[in-house]
Amino acid sequence: MLTQAAGDFVFQPYALLRRGQNKWDGWYDLQHKNGSPIRSFVRVPSLEGFADAALACQAAEILAEWDMAQGHVHPTR
Repeated sequence: MLTQAAGDFVFQPYALLRRGQNKWDGWYDLQHKNGSPIRSFVRVPSLEGFADAALACQAAEILAEWDMAQGHVHPTR
């Protein structure tokens, strides 16, 4: 599910299960409203991961909002 962000941006938070572990990592993709990507596969920095996929998604949403507020919306290289 895409989440409305500031201005012409939308982001999609998601969680991926760590390989061989029962822990989740939070990730997000940022794109223009028209669907063109800006940043993809941005991982929430977490050494331990999250016990719950919903918490990992919530952390990704918070990071996406923080990154946009800080002006970190340049394309991934």
